[in-house]
Amino acid sequence: MPLHQDLLALARELVDRNPAAPVEADLRRGVSTAYYALFHLLVHEATNRLIQVAALRPRVARAFDHKTMKNVCQDYAGRSPDPAGQLATAAGQLLPQQLQDLASEFVSLQQARHQADYDTGAVITRAQADTDVMTAEAAFLDWAAVQVDPAADTFLAELFCRGIPKR
Repeated sequence: MPLHQDLLALARELVDRNPAAPVEADLRRGVSTAYYALFHLLVHEATNRLIQVAALRPRVARAFDHKTMKNVCQDYAGRSPDPAGQLATAAGQLLPQQLQDLASEFVSLQQARHQADYDTGAVITRAQADTDVMTAEAAFLDWAAVQVDPAADTFLAELFCRGIPKR
């Protein structure tokens, strides 16, 4: 099973481990793992589509930047329908609703991960952790629905290329 699938299953396992008396560390780790499941899904898809030489994919995967990916996702999540009611990229390419949803889910999960990993004063409840894992699960379903759409290729390329400095 690919890493991203394993991570999603692990996130669910951590959150569901002790339903009657959840351990906060399990909940925090579950939230963080849910984000990384989505992160690795997108990196896996992007490197498989963009990098022809399979041996180079792990090296290229290390070049993906969380902040750049968040910025791209914020742009996609913030798109408004045009006068005809359709979503489109900045270049005018039609944007499926599920791709916009996935972008929003990525941003939401990254924020949740930051809280879970760095805000030791925050209380992470089982309900919140469960919601975050469900968000990741929904993002995986959204990806499955749009992965063959040409806008998905554009999205993946932007996740990587937007971090490359312009000359």
